[in-house]
Amino acid sequence: MLKITIPIVRFFAYVLVGLFLAFPISAMCGAIAIFFSCLPLIWQILWRTGLGLMMLTAIALFVHALKN
Repeated sequence: MLKITIPIVRFFAYVLVGLFLAFPISAMCGAIAIFFSCLPLIWQILWRTGLGLMMLTAIALFVHALKN
């Protein structure tokens, strides 16, 4: 289970870095109004996904600890 969790968490981190890079680029191109209109939806998705990944990590670590 830990082998599955690590790539998912890594991909989530890549998504976060991509969003942090997309914000200044959209500001330079003048699309900041569109970005701000989508921000509540993006924040809600990131919050729920992050919470789910934290639970998945905790379960994977618990199962891994039981095996040892």
